[in-house]
Amino acid sequence: MIHHSGITKPALQPEDVAMLKAVLEGWCKEKSCEIASPAAMHVATELVSWFECGIREKHRLTGLMRHMHLDLKGMTISTDAALLADPRSGGNW
Repeated sequence: MIHHSGITKPALQPEDVAMLKAVLEGWCKEKSCEIASPAAMHVATELVSWFECGIREKHRLTGLMRHMHLDLKGMTISTDAALLADPRSGGNW
């Protein structure tokens, strides 16, 4: 368990890490982006955040990542995906 700011989060299991890595690798391939790039690191951070917030299905995480818009040269980030993560926003899965 990880304790941070009074919140307890369960540790990621090996199968969780494998799934998250596969999703990130798919995004990198789709965007022709190196996995160690700043853009991929940002996306990985968002991916783990979504997972920790309860979005655990591979297809949902993949869909959220497709709605992230990154300027890969200037690293300008738009997080339209945050709206899709909220079921109240009416995002379709």
